[in-house]
Amino acid sequence: MSKQRYVLLVFVIAAVLIGISVQSAATSAFAQFALPDDRVLGILNTSSILAILGGAATFLVLIRNRPALKFVGEVVGELVRVTWPSREETVRAATTVVLTTVFMASLLAVYDFTWKNVADLILFTER
Repeated sequence: MSKQRYVLLVFVIAAVLIGISVQSAATSAFAQFALPDDRVLGILNTSSILAILGGAATFLVLIRNRPALKFVGEVVGELVRVTWPSREETVRAATTVVLTTVFMASLLAVYDFTWKNVADLILFTER
């Protein structure tokens, strides 16, 4: 039963993302074709209504689609079995990544500075 909550959450998130995309596309289309994005009944813009309808349609299609339900259920089941790193392992790995990135950026900056000065000497360019 708890897996169903996560499946529904994934479907709601997908519907919201589709709704946001539809609203952006509708707003862009209205602007492109110089059409007004009027308020309907003084409540919502036309693009917002299209977004809500697109999100609701997406949610309904996903809920009624057996393969989608099965797939997301299996994904949630696999994520439950994943061995997640502890806080200490995560901090250690993140620190390693940040320090390595800073070291490589510094090394590239030194190489860039050095080769710029060598090129300036060889090409006799003014600063």
